[in-house]
Amino acid sequence: MSQRLHNRFIVVSYLFYIAVFGSAACLFLWLRDIRIFMRTGLDGYRISARTGVIHTAITTAGAGEIMLFPSADILGIGIVLLGLYLQGQQKREVVFSTESVIDRALGKARIKR
Repeated sequence: MSQRLHNRFIVVSYLFYIAVFGSAACLFLWLRDIRIFMRTGLDGYRISARTGVIHTAITTAGAGEIMLFPSADILGIGIVLLGLYLQGQQKREVVFSTESVIDRALGKARIKR
């Protein structure tokens, strides 16, 4: 069984690695939204943190589909892109103004109490 699984990693196309990267990006953005919500308490980020679970699950399912069915890799990439598109469609409040790029990427918003 482990030999068979090992061969599956060799057979998958480069699109599998792109799908895994897209899934990891969606996971990162979800965790970033959670961090911003915990620091600011804004409604838009609360909704994004909740729906991020679904978006991350969609992108992970797309990457898994490519791994299980390598011949249908275009379908898996489409599923990953759908999850990333839906993740970007959420309305969020503006929380950054003069922060650096690193602070924005890591979700280091000012704490509001």
